[in-house]
Amino acid sequence: MKQKSRRWYILALLIILMLSLSSLTSCIGRSTPQSAFYDAGARDHTMTGAQFGQYLLFRFDTEASERTLTTPSAADIVSLFSSPVSGEISIFAVVADGSHIVNVIGGPNVIVKATASTVAGNTTRTIFCELDNVSKGSEAVTLY
Repeated sequence: MKQKSRRWYILALLIILMLSLSSLTSCIGRSTPQSAFYDAGARDHTMTGAQFGQYLLFRFDTEASERTLTTPSAADIVSLFSSPVSGEISIFAVVADGSHIVNVIGGPNVIVKATASTVAGNTTRTIFCELDNVSKGSEAVTLY
């Protein structure tokens, strides 16, 4: 009798664990496949919505001077998600490959917090993009 109740307990635990993991993976994904990196080289770059959805890493050659990365609009970012939900997270990284910095500037309705606004020379910064508002016409995004 004790053996049967343990089996049900383990089965219930496994089902709960699987459901928890499936909800976690859906909160940080985009609907478009992603590639390794985008090499911006020794120039400033304005990211398109398609590039935001495709690349995980944006590399800048900052040996000679500082560079600037401008994100797409919040509407373009939100449109990349198949069923966007406020609070959903996307992740990308910026590399300053040289001694100078990379400044990150938000496009329309994109707020860039201080923690994400500057990438120091010779470092990589992981940036978290949170969907604040997914309503059509009122899209808003914050970068951390």
